[in-house]
Amino acid sequence: MRTQMSAGLVCLLLVCTSPVALGVESSPPAQIGTSDSDNSIDVRYTVDREPTQTGRVRVTATIERPRHVTGLSVRTPAETTVLRADGLESDGDRWRLSGDTRTAQLTYTVPVGLSTTFGQRTADTDNWTLLARQEVSLRARWRWHVGPRPTWNESLALAPGQNGVAGRTAAYIGPHETETRTVDRDRITLVVPAASDLRPNRTAVLDSISHAKRASTAGADHDHIRVFVAPNELAPGGYTPSNGESDVIVNAGEPVLTPVNVWVHEYRHTRETFETTPAMDWLSEGSADYHTAALTYSAGGIEKDQFHERITTERHETADLTQPDSWVGPGAQYHKGTRVVAAIDARLRQATDGNRTFETVLDRLTRRDERITLRLFAETVSAVAGDDLDAFVRQAVTDTAPSVQTDALSDRDLRRSSAADTTGRRANFAPSVDSGAATATSADDEGKHGIGTAQPITDRHGEWTVLGTLGILSVVLVGRQRRRKRL
Repeated sequence: MRTQMSAGLVCLLLVCTSPVALGVESSPPAQIGTSDSDNSIDVRYTVDREPTQTGRVRVTATIERPRHVTGLSVRTPAETTVLRADGLESDGDRWRLSGDTRTAQLTYTVPVGLSTTFGQRTADTDNWTLLARQEVSLRARWRWHVGPRPTWNESLALAPGQNGVAGRTAAYIGPHETETRTVDRDRITLVVPAASDLRPNRTAVLDSISHAKRASTAGADHDHIRVFVAPNELAPGGYTPSNGESDVIVNAGEPVLTPVNVWVHEYRHTRETFETTPAMDWLSEGSADYHTAALTYSAGGIEKDQFHERITTERHETADLTQPDSWVGPGAQYHKGTRVVAAIDARLRQATDGNRTFETVLDRLTRRDERITLRLFAETVSAVAGDDLDAFVRQAVTDTAPSVQTDALSDRDLRRSSAADTTGRRANFAPSVDSGAATATSADDEGKHGIGTAQPITDRHGEWTVLGTLGILSVVLVGRQRRRKRL
């Protein structure tokens, strides 16, 4: 009896740290207050421009707490000025939901101007605002009772009277035009600010992305992709605020008829829902860059020699892709990564008479419930090839890049052999755990385990499950009880 009571008390006190699933979905975000209250903490960020404070926006975060979430606190982004709190109480650098409050609001101003390795991606100017959701997002901790683990479900909206477009992870406010293309009953919307000088014509951009969507088979296939054109004054290139989500940002000056077609490259990132270990982080950019060249070639946008020149590049060819700290600049994952993926794709096509490709590899990896390691990557390539390519893959990734059998990649209709495994595909996988009382955090919250709700790519963190912890405790308690009986 004492053992049972002890186990019960331990269960009540259990605390586990678990990552929150990214809100990766191919349908519009749930409206506040309409999602399953037992499964989701809904947070909507309503954005308003601040005419008197260029460089900052006003945000009203509306938080809906499910009944079984017993405690919830949030932390604002850096350099935030809180203007009003309804249903929340200040607690040091955090704001805690009061008592049994189910709906709370926090209004604050926050700076806009996100920069990456390649330059500034967003801005708030006198006439327009382009922002990424992570710039305005709250970081959260919460505790819940027995039941499904709550997910942290974020969405963006524009304040009434604002002229613009809000996606899931990016938003634009200001004079603009939109053009939408329907592809297999899904939509691709191009958001073109009046402040931008779009160098390729809109038809060319939409044609290019539409072809990529039709030809791609691995990963998430969203029903609405939003392509935010960044005004020319921002950094060249492109940016996907969160891999696997449906919004991308591409500079207006980026061309289409090039092996490094940024419009297609960023689209490929919207399909990437796999998670990698640090040693395999290169796979995201390397595979996106290779498929960018292949898809632009198959669409007729570049010639064979341009395609072959790109995939046989010698830039960074000796880099060990598993050791990012040893790279000479960030280009290794793009250049050597492209060549490695091309070499593997060629080997797969040769080994399977063109029936399987690197897209098949990505599809299988995407459906795995674990982070991608070099070992798993090599095993998957071998399984797809039906032959042992382990040594070839490991050497390709860590040693000098292998030669590429370009003859296997010369057919312009590369799509004809890009079939992927489709049985039981989970395009947007989000693990869930039945749990007892537990706590979780969103990303960047004082270094706790969590998922990157505010990160450009998925955070890589493990999780402790309550069920696993209970199993360990059960063994310990039963052992103690047996020892007492022997005594």
